[in-house]
Amino acid sequence: MNRLSPLRDAYEREGYVVVRKLLDNETLTVLAEKVMQQLLHHRIADGFTHRGQPRFTEPAQPDADLLKFVDVMRSELTEVLFQAPAVIEVMKVLLDTDEVFVHPVKWVRGLAPLDSSLHCSPGVHQDFPELQGSDRQITLWAPFFNVDESSGSLPVYNKKPGETLLPLELALNPSGWQVCPQVLGTKNVFELQPGDVLLFNTFTPHGGATNTGEGWRCSIEARFQPLADPLALSNFAKPLLTQDWQTFYEGWHTWGFYWKDRHPPLTPFDPSWEQWRDLTAIGEAVKGNKNAVAALEIAAKFGVSEPVRSCAQRLLESFECSYDQ
Repeated sequence: MNRLSPLRDAYEREGYVVVRKLLDNETLTVLAEKVMQQLLHHRIADGFTHRGQPRFTEPAQPDADLLKFVDVMRSELTEVLFQAPAVIEVMKVLLDTDEVFVHPVKWVRGLAPLDSSLHCSPGVHQDFPELQGSDRQITLWAPFFNVDESSGSLPVYNKKPGETLLPLELALNPSGWQVCPQVLGTKNVFELQPGDVLLFNTFTPHGGATNTGEGWRCSIEARFQPLADPLALSNFAKPLLTQDWQTFYEGWHTWGFYWKDRHPPLTPFDPSWEQWRDLTAIGEAVKGNKNAVAALEIAAKFGVSEPVRSCAQRLLESFECSYDQ
């Protein structure tokens, strides 16, 4: 464990660290093949670029559902990848704990080239408001294929020691918000190969990747925390892509419901942050701030109360009318 002490020092100092060749190559290769098969099946890739990424082809009709990587996300090999002893060892060192918990929900993402109809890059953000629970959570981000800055490798930003949540501003991106650029520190983007991982804290600003290449940036991510730290109940509420965990784990032999009898103390999800975002977006929209449009779309669909949803919808319609004129 002592050999990893410099890694922990770097992580605690910067809020992020890169670990080379951490993930099992054989498992990752099988999952990468599943990613490629889906891209080929939907005819949004036709081989590989010279950089080793799936080469993007424009779909006949833009459809966000094309990016639901069902076969990978529901594969037990995805869980095997993150439960590997080498991964858990690193997490124990970085978290300074003997017992690590792996969050059930994993994410697989595809970032299309900037000039394509499927490009969808979130702004710079922090994970904690969405995840809540422990303030010591670590996100592991890993590419399936080679990435660098031009092909969309995930940027992370320095911030002042001791800072937690940073101020936000409205933005025309998928989340509707971004961390105010003026409070961000140095931007850091790493060239990564399959097996390499970027690890960062739940308060580390990250995102805003730009893929100016010809291929897909495809990545997978998972989150880890000390077993003794709290976990927001929303992390257990529902898996991605299916209605319940029983369906999600269908066909699994070893890791299904691995968390059922061994998980952190659960806490309710605090909706105050989402309420603030919705009400702020509505207030700014009333003032005519067109940067509120993306946030209004989210509030109209997912707002915590019917009055918020209906108000956001009316404002969206008024913006659409002004555009038509």
